[in-house]
Amino acid sequence: MKAGDKVYTPRFCTVQIEKVYDSRREAYKNGYTEPTYYENENYGVMGKSIDLYHMEFAGYKVNNMM
Repeated sequence: MKAGDKVYTPRFCTVQIEKVYDSRREAYKNGYTEPTYYENENYGVMGKSIDLYHMEFAGYKVNNMM
């Protein structure tokens, strides 16, 4: 997964990945707290609200929990 990729998530349908982090914790620290329920053995996807009508999405590596 890399920035610019589009992936399908059960909660938000197709989203574009803005950033990719090495861990879920790192994504969470940068404001990506909304779960998308994306299922992949290597990557997860979280979202964050930009304003009332817009969100940004980031991927994170599943294997790295630190």
